[in-house]
Amino acid sequence: MGKLLFHNRLLYAVILGSSITLMVIALGPGLFGSGEIFNAWQYQVFDRICHQDPARSFQLAGVQMAVCSRCLGIYGLFMIGWILLPLFKIVQDINSQQEKKWLIAAIILNLVDVTGNYLGFWTNTLSSRLILGGILGITVAFLLTDEFFTIKKSV
Repeated sequence: MGKLLFHNRLLYAVILGSSITLMVIALGPGLFGSGEIFNAWQYQVFDRICHQDPARSFQLAGVQMAVCSRCLGIYGLFMIGWILLPLFKIVQDINSQQEKKWLIAAIILNLVDVTGNYLGFWTNTLSSRLILGGILGITVAFLLTDEFFTIKKSV
């Protein structure tokens, strides 16, 4: 077993803080007990990157979240994956080539889900979108593990 080395600490902390902030904003105005959608700045934050379809979004306190369920999965599991990066490096010391394959598989899985739903082969659900988005989010986080953590082999 080797020693875990942590580098780029400031960048890691900035990304951690940003991912937590984005996740809190993604939960929408229901998190703050506000039912006033027209005053909900959270929707404006994600307006350009998420379709925010009410039929494809979870609700919190009876209010639509600021992102769809797939985006919620991406942001949520990216944040969790980011928090777990050191543990992931200790448990799974693999190279970035393998992690890239996981990311490509996650992208393909989401594209197949979207295409299959669009063509009417199946109907995806809020939960299936959340899970598939989460797989994408966590693989993006894990792809960046080597940028922040390395294992120094014991001699």
